[in-house]
Amino acid sequence: MKTKNISIAILLLVTQLSFAQYFKLTPAGFLSNEKNDFTVVDVPNVKQKDLYRNTLNAINSIFKNPQKGLSVVEGESISITAYEEEVLPVKLSNGFGKTIRKYDLSYKLTFLFKDGKIRINSPDFEAKRYVEGTYRGASGWTGDEWVTLKLVKIGKSKLYLFEDDGKIRFEDAYNGLNNHFNSLIKEIINKSQSINNW
Repeated sequence: MKTKNISIAILLLVTQLSFAQYFKLTPAGFLSNEKNDFTVVDVPNVKQKDLYRNTLNAINSIFKNPQKGLSVVEGESISITAYEEEVLPVKLSNGFGKTIRKYDLSYKLTFLFKDGKIRINSPDFEAKRYVEGTYRGASGWTGDEWVTLKLVKIGKSKLYLFEDDGKIRFEDAYNGLNNHFNSLIKEIINKSQSINNW
C-alpha cells in the first residue's frame, strides 16, 4: 500500500512540474496564481546552499553568456538580466491586412533561496522592436526609432496589451509572453533539480 501511495505522490509531482504556470500576465504585470508578484517552489529536504548552487549551474547551462547579466549574493540570491532578439511575434495591422512583427525581449529574473524553498520574483520585462524611418507623404520622413509594446494604453499609443477593461488586445503577444517566461522558469527549475552533485 505504501508503494502505491508513493507512486501516486510522484505522479502528482511530475504532473505539477510538467504543467507548471508560475505567473500569468495582467495589466499590473506578471502575478502568481495567488496574485502575488512572486511565487515559491517547494523543494523538500534540500539545503539553501545546494538550491543556490544548482540553480546557478542550471542558469549557466541555459544562457550563452550568463556572467554578462548575472548578479549574485553568494548562497542567497541570483538575478539574471538577459536580452533576446526577435522572440515575441505580434500580429499587427499594416493598412493592407495583418503582418507579423517580431519584438526583442529584455528582462530580469530573480531567484531567492531558503532551505527547501526557491522564491522567484515576477519577471520584469520590456518588449520592443526597431522600426526604420518611412516616407509619410505630406508629413515627410519619419526617423528610425525603437517602439515598445506597453502593458496598458499610454496616451495615443496603439501598441499595448490590455484595454482599460482588462481585455487583451494582442492575444498572440499575451500568450507568447506567458509561455516564454513560464517555460524559461520551468527549464531552470527542472535543470536545477537534475544537476548531479559530486
